[in-house]
Amino acid sequence: AGGRYRHKKDTYLAPIDPNFGGCGRTLTDENGYYYFRTVKPGAYSWRNWVNNW
Repeated sequence: AGGRYRHKKDTYLAPIDPNFGGCGRTLTDENGYYYFRTVKPGAYSWRNWVNNW
C-alpha cells in the first residue's frame, strides 16, 4: 500500500504491508491453459518534486 517491497535494497520509509509477500500462484486446467490475474499498481507521489507521479 505504501509502495515498499520486501527487498534488502528498498530503503523507502513506508511500512511493509504484512499481508503481501510478493508472490502468487497460477492454476491450470486439464489442458494446461492458464492466465494471470493481477492488479496494476497505482501512481504514488515522489518526495523530490511537487506533483511528480
